[in-house]
Amino acid sequence: MSFLKKIFGNNQSFKECPRCLGKGQVDWADIERLNQELKWIPGTCAYCGGSGKVDNGIEDNVPVDASYLVINLQEDERKSIINGHPDALERGKQFDEEIDTLINQISYLHFEANLTSIQIAKFFFIGKEDSNSYESEKQDFINYVESVIQKKASKD
Repeated sequence: MSFLKKIFGNNQSFKECPRCLGKGQVDWADIERLNQELKWIPGTCAYCGGSGKVDNGIEDNVPVDASYLVINLQEDERKSIINGHPDALERGKQFDEEIDTLINQISYLHFEANLTSIQIAKFFFIGKEDSNSYESEKQDFINYVESVIQKKASKD
């Protein structure tokens, strides 16, 4: 592509972000559409960095629903994933597996071991009771556990 076309062209190398549908923000409808209800929360779209536009080839490097690609990643890690760096993609795969394992553990502890969300949170927070943020983190986790339970119960 010539220099002048690159500067004055119609930017054919960009398209509407398939994750946020060009809004720059991921909302609950996007999260549900991409089946990430237990993995994401609404906010700035990490796929397009909030711009609403992405390079045409991005989906060749990273799937739209990649759980690991969230806005609170360090910028260099986000760029590594966007560019399809194998190590970053492997970290993303491991992250997905860890989240899926956590969801399965919560489901098991509730539906098979009959533990409440508070009991499950206490189980996961063993040894962390002395931290300054224990109570707020525990409450956030209880809320997450309740979301997992609700989602799994609605599937049955």
